[in-house]
Amino acid sequence: MIRFFTILGLVFFLLWSGYQTHQHPQLKFNSLLDRITHPFDTRLRYRIVDVDPRFKLTTEQVKQLSVQATQIWKDGTGQDYFVYDPNAQLAIHFIYDERQIESEQRREHLSQLETGQQQWLDKKQRLDQTEQEILNNKQFLDLKQQQLNQQIQQYNQEQLIAQQRPASIVDRDYFQRRQQALQDNIQQVQQEITQYNQKISTLNQQVDELNQLNQQLDQSVHQYKQRFQPHLFHKGLFNGREILIYEFESEDDLRLTLAHELGHALGLQHANDPAALMYPLMKDQNAENFRLTQADSELLINR
Repeated sequence: MIRFFTILGLVFFLLWSGYQTHQHPQLKFNSLLDRITHPFDTRLRYRIVDVDPRFKLTTEQVKQLSVQATQIWKDGTGQDYFVYDPNAQLAIHFIYDERQIESEQRREHLSQLETGQQQWLDKKQRLDQTEQEILNNKQFLDLKQQQLNQQIQQYNQEQLIAQQRPASIVDRDYFQRRQQALQDNIQQVQQEITQYNQKISTLNQQVDELNQLNQQLDQSVHQYKQRFQPHLFHKGLFNGREILIYEFESEDDLRLTLAHELGHALGLQHANDPAALMYPLMKDQNAENFRLTQADSELLINR
């Protein structure tokens, strides 16, 4: 009798297990012990292992990011599909190889380009300011020279009139004061012209520096395009037994990559929507505040 009930229980478990697996394909990646100890839990159990320190993330940090990745699925569907279990059968491995090395070198080169572009913008802004100052000074100098010419013409006319009448001490004192004032104005205008020419020289130097920096930027962009040719490689991979993470650019990028590969573990294929989580490229998604798209939801319904 005991043997009969044991066999009956085993048959019932197998039938129940098969039904659950059909309804929830992700359960096939849970161990038999998990299935027995959690018979009504349909969540996929996973764990983090082998986080290479060269990724500059601890296992605990990666674990937190993986939990955030599973939250994307929960927020988008209202259902728990995953649970972290340090003893889970499905393992996530972080493999540091040439893909991450190239990614880091690419980001470093891009950072240098951005720094160079910011320097160019700063120099261009200073050059524009200098040009505006020179323009304002030119207009001011033209006005002062015009006024000075009028003063000289008026002085000469007064001298001609004075020469037609007997000279007096008052006339001599007056014209000496006028002459001195004109000389002072001429000297001041000459000083301002000198300052104006110095600003012209500064402007020319800034133009040379800007052109030189522009050439350096063009060369750097050319080197970047040659060094980092566009090509497709997997950031991660779910091979039917485990999840392998090879490359990521930021924590936001890693969060989406983990969510994407966990989606494959749910039995989902790729989506055609470039904004979808299950699109084969992590490019057009809003990595910082991602929400599942209609295309992701349809994959879940039709899996």
